[in-house]
Amino acid sequence: MFLLMFLGVLWAGLINYLRIDWTINPQYGYGWVVPFLCGLLIWKKLQNDGAPEQPLTLWHPTLLVLLVALLYAPTRLIGEANPDWRLVSWALAIEWVGLTLLMIYFAFGGRWLKRLAFPITYFLVAVPWPGFMEAPLIQELTRADTCATVELIGWLGVPALPHGNVIEVATGEVGIDEACSGIRSFQATLMMSLFFGESLRLNYPRRLFLILSGFVMSFLFNQVRMTILIWIAARHGTSAIAQWHDPAGVSIMIACFLSLWGLGIILARKPASVKPRAATTTTVADYLQPKHRVAPLLVPLLAWIVVVEISVESWYRWHELRLPTKPQWMVAWPTNNPTFKQIPIALRSVEILNCDASQQTTWQASNILWQAIYLQWNPGTRAPGGHTPVRCMPASGHALITVSKCEWFEAGGFRLPFVVYKMVDSPQPFYIFYCMWNGVMNGQQFVSMSVGDRLSLVRAGLRNVGYSSLEIGLAGNIDESQANAALQHQLQEIIQAQPAKLHLPAKQ
Repeated sequence: MFLLMFLGVLWAGLINYLRIDWTINPQYGYGWVVPFLCGLLIWKKLQNDGAPEQPLTLWHPTLLVLLVALLYAPTRLIGEANPDWRLVSWALAIEWVGLTLLMIYFAFGGRWLKRLAFPITYFLVAVPWPGFMEAPLIQELTRADTCATVELIGWLGVPALPHGNVIEVATGEVGIDEACSGIRSFQATLMMSLFFGESLRLNYPRRLFLILSGFVMSFLFNQVRMTILIWIAARHGTSAIAQWHDPAGVSIMIACFLSLWGLGIILARKPASVKPRAATTTTVADYLQPKHRVAPLLVPLLAWIVVVEISVESWYRWHELRLPTKPQWMVAWPTNNPTFKQIPIALRSVEILNCDASQQTTWQASNILWQAIYLQWNPGTRAPGGHTPVRCMPASGHALITVSKCEWFEAGGFRLPFVVYKMVDSPQPFYIFYCMWNGVMNGQQFVSMSVGDRLSLVRAGLRNVGYSSLEIGLAGNIDESQANAALQHQLQEIIQAQPAKLHLPAKQ
């Protein structure tokens, strides 16, 4: 009972850590289902009264427990300052999975370790993918989805032109965002394929075939969905997509689920190459008896976790109480300009960014078309992550040609750091100036959310202390030096200082 309570507390903490991604990012909404599927697989394993598997033997299990426990300390220390860092999420999930398996090994032996290894490690499918894996996959899927959709819609007699991840039809332009790229169905299909393969007890070649078939199904069903939506946009206008977007997405997920389930049943009915298990009168109760007492191991382990939690909280509290207040800046838009317009940002984008304030504007000045996006994350909220122009602009049809080093601009008594991006595939030169600001750590600096920046937060003892990003685009018949001069002049007009208001970050 003590073991179950200990593991229950650990897994509740892990689920609480991941719940924000599951809630705000529809791409990982399926994560809420995974704990229940893990429980179902464990229940099926406990009900299996066949001959037990050959036991697994671990190399120095006590040493492994010590290693996992020691790794938990730096993971929590880094994760407290970077709750959005997905590598930390993976480290924490792997540590908890490993610790659970080790506790099973100590309590029930190698047979139950082998039997429950898959149901427990299956939880890892709910952990958000690292950005270096997810972003390229999304871009490639979106490009393939765009090209295939344009081809299919052409077969239906609807003319369409691709512009990056945007499809132009007679009634307007339709953007294929991350949710429509097929990545969500791709990941959900992987989850379902692994679950069906285990629950139907398929051998490994058939499980691999089921996974690959699921990927093909997810792509094809997503193509059907996008083709229908583009056809609706061409016939009834782009505004009609909103009415059909979610129903179409739910429909393809149900169709993909049923198709995958049916394929799994067919594969399970065919003769398998594995040998059938011999009949036995051994029941679960006969060998589901604790092999050793685990209380002597759990007590010091629980004490170590408490020490780590207290130490991490003390480290950040000690530094935050000594954190000096620093002035901040704000944007005063040129609302007196007759061409000034404020453009609403899509609700789905705001939810994914998880920002506290968002503004998108456009205006014209000095024969230059200005576009600006300002985002703000208040202290105590999650960090902005990696949504930079490198990821977003190619999706709107612009090809990145150059990226400059950080350049500094004087405005409002601040030195603001900007990275300059030059785009092509536009009628005239298009420059994007991007600033990510953290006005607390080390004064004024550009925040790239790199590994170095994240570890600097840990060394400084700072949790999420608030971020601001300003992205300004310039389109006009100008070169880069003229764009820099125009931005310098514009920043002096729109950047203003505001009194510093330091709010200690709330613990996630």
